[in-house]
Amino acid sequence: PPTPPPPGAPTARILFLTDLHWDRQYTPGSAAACPDPLCCRGAPREGPGVAGFWGSYSKCDLPLHTIDALLAQLPNTTTPTSNSTTNSTSNSTGGFAAAYWTGDIPAHDVWQQSRGDQLRALRTVTALLRARLGGLRVFPAVGNHEATPVNAFPPPYVRGNQSAAWLYDAMAEAWQHWLPPAALHTLRTGGFYTAQVWPGLRLVSLNMNFCSQANFWLLINATDPAGQLQWLMGVLADAERDGEKVHIIGHIPPAHCLRSWSWNYYRIVSR
Repeated sequence: PPTPPPPGAPTARILFLTDLHWDRQYTPGSAAACPDPLCCRGAPREGPGVAGFWGSYSKCDLPLHTIDALLAQLPNTTTPTSNSTTNSTSNSTGGFAAAYWTGDIPAHDVWQQSRGDQLRALRTVTALLRARLGGLRVFPAVGNHEATPVNAFPPPYVRGNQSAAWLYDAMAEAWQHWLPPAALHTLRTGGFYTAQVWPGLRLVSLNMNFCSQANFWLLINATDPAGQLQWLMGVLADAERDGEKVHIIGHIPPAHCLRSWSWNYYRIVSR
């Protein structure tokens, strides 16, 4: 079993972001309860039960100004500190050494989304993170809502208009300032990658849509449709050889995956 670090060992803080679900049609004052799958949209109205300025605990997603305000409240991430495990940027008041961002950028209006809508959400929120987080490195993962139709992630051997190249290529372009070339290569291939966070710590970002019960493409091959698990075995073997610790991130918990995929995954990581 892993040995915990001794008392007083150096530490680092990781910012974790997930499921931001930006709704560009969010309207403060609109109905927070409605018969549609997604509310807090449409014309403002008077009375109780209306959408708040920052958001609502209802069938609603977030306005962009709420995400922006969240990021603006984070500790400064550009002042270096001498008491850190890394050469990354953080500060003595609680800044972050890196950020993990595990997907689901667009809103839940899945019945009317186009590829253009998804790419607009990807680029807009990525640009906001870059502006607010400065030089902080962000390590993203692919969520199930990034695709349209939602949950539809064909294996890499599917080519042409039905492939997911339109999405992965846009992600590689948007995230190229955060990820090394080798990571961008596998990101373009199947939406997964590995990168060193700092010396001694490696990150693996899995595309968990290749295990999702909602991805109908897995009817073709539910075991390892993208060769991702085989690739993961090699990454972990190399990390073990090099004495690296590994963080594995992804949007969907392995326990929620198809049983055939999860069975193999747990055999790989339970060492």
